[in-house]
Amino acid sequence: MAFEAKGTIGDHYNEAGGASSPLGEPTSDEQDAPNGGKYQEFTGGVIYFSLPTGTYTVYGAIRGAWEAEGGAGGRLGYPTSDEQDIEGGKISHFEHGSISYSIADDKTTVNAN
Repeated sequence: MAFEAKGTIGDHYNEAGGASSPLGEPTSDEQDAPNGGKYQEFTGGVIYFSLPTGTYTVYGAIRGAWEAEGGAGGRLGYPTSDEQDIEGGKISHFEHGSISYSIADDKTTVNAN
């Protein structure tokens, strides 16, 4: 079954490079998320949208740590940035904190505020 990325999530997906990006192909239709948001699954990650925060991608070890904290409905809330490079790893920002990933240690650190 082929799924399509549409609307705001589709725009973000296409800006990231679509199927040739690390996200890969869509594996679901757009779904409802907590507190009025939306999300869509892809082979390499997920894109979340909420009106107050915008549309952002979460994947890899940071996604695993975020989902362990409850994802969009958890204490960190929705993503407020795409994953960004930092010295020695990656970081993603959320409504109520951030999650960083250390390449050398292969570990994530959750910083809630």
